[in-house]
Amino acid sequence: MWRRALVPILLAATAVADTPEGLRRLVVLHTNDIHGQCRAREFRVDDGEAADEPRFIGGLPRVAAYVARVRAEVDGPREGLLVLDGGDWFQGTPEGLLDDGEAFTQALVAVGYDALVVGNHEFDHGVPRLRALIEDTGIPCVLANVREPETGDRVTWARPWRVFERADLRVGVVGLLTPETPSITHADARALTFTDPIEELTRARRELAGESLDLLIPLTHLGLYHDRELARAHPDLPLVIGGHSHTYLEEGEMVGDCLVCQVGSKASSVGRVDLWFDAKTREMVRRDYRVIDLFEDPADQRNAAVDEAVDAMLARSEEAMSAPIGALDAPLDRSHERLRSSGAGNCITDWMRERTGAQVAIQNRGGIRCDLPAGTLTRRDAFELLPFGNHLVVVEMSGADFARVVGVAVGDRGHSGLEFSGMQVVVTALDDGLGRLEAILIDGEPLAPDATVRVATNDFLARGGDDYFEGLDVRVVREDPIRLRELFEARLRELGRFTPDTTNRYTIRGAR
Repeated sequence: MWRRALVPILLAATAVADTPEGLRRLVVLHTNDIHGQCRAREFRVDDGEAADEPRFIGGLPRVAAYVARVRAEVDGPREGLLVLDGGDWFQGTPEGLLDDGEAFTQALVAVGYDALVVGNHEFDHGVPRLRALIEDTGIPCVLANVREPETGDRVTWARPWRVFERADLRVGVVGLLTPETPSITHADARALTFTDPIEELTRARRELAGESLDLLIPLTHLGLYHDRELARAHPDLPLVIGGHSHTYLEEGEMVGDCLVCQVGSKASSVGRVDLWFDAKTREMVRRDYRVIDLFEDPADQRNAAVDEAVDAMLARSEEAMSAPIGALDAPLDRSHERLRSSGAGNCITDWMRERTGAQVAIQNRGGIRCDLPAGTLTRRDAFELLPFGNHLVVVEMSGADFARVVGVAVGDRGHSGLEFSGMQVVVTALDDGLGRLEAILIDGEPLAPDATVRVATNDFLARGGDDYFEGLDVRVVREDPIRLRELFEARLRELGRFTPDTTNRYTIRGAR
């Protein structure tokens, strides 16, 4: 479940006095990684225990209501509003996947966003579908660093930037997407060229030089680490609005004089930046930032179009998704430590291996998307745990190649790590949280480099996702069309009740 300290910030906006004659005020609202979140979710505090009275946070209608409230507030002649989103629009809920994301994308358009960067999950149904989605919905997306390999030109189906006039100011918004996208989404994204965001922003600024901009905002789906790099490379920019890493920055993060902003995920919060500019010099003279956690269901300033769209999506999905599938005797959690397996990862890979008869099973941690509380589970819970629709694939490779896969999982910061079943992974822990692979034991015996190992995995990894199998001789033995969440549902129905195995399947020899 989503966890952080309980911050009592309510939906109501603090009124700001009219902007003085000599100043211009621009309010920037931003979200990121909404992932199809229609409804409010139960809020949980840091220690994982529920509050005395359950509280619910977020959901697209609350985002839309807050935007409407601020839009009504910022109505003076020297004031303006921009509403931005940091990508990953619809993938992650049953509602988000209706009509391959089109229904939810239409609801985002109704919120009144001015610009949304294209996230990696927007590619999950393939490039042609993404192009059609953008054309059919008219969503005002931005994407500057994706190009056609044959011509080197930027893709034509998304604008690289948009220029707005607000409060007598000219503001440019440039979209930048993580270059790792081809390895973490639909395979046909590999036909495109993803350029370096820092270099592309430099190029975009040069191309925008004639636009007489008063403010340029990079709107990114890069993750916090790369947003920091972007801010260091462009230290004169006052603001970077980000997404992708699901980082909750309650006060933003200063990198030099640049404010880097990101507000978690799942439509739980809205970031708000108030910027004041001198009307004559056009220089920014003040910058205030806060995060509004959406704990209240507003009675006023609702967005009727968004409410109607969300109600329609929920009606289409609710009957099927509310069916119970079994119960957990203890929470089913993910791991946030590279060298520690989790209850969720253990059961998913155990059931993959049981179904296929493979020696071992592996699952990328990025494909496990939530924690589940103890108690009765529904089909919706299974969907939110495993939302991506991946099915089972059995592959064979040599012991040496498989050791390379596991070595990358434990020792490469660019990968989120693996969950597994059917083996013991022996590592030496390194000081930075990574590990050095020492041995893989199957049935208590070390895996020989010249052995052939049969591995159950998902089709995302099997087709090259996350680059674990890059350059290796991996042979597909068979494909099983059952989706991982369908396997999870079926196994839980058979068991009725289930106690997660939280044993750590990594054996750690000690820090260096």
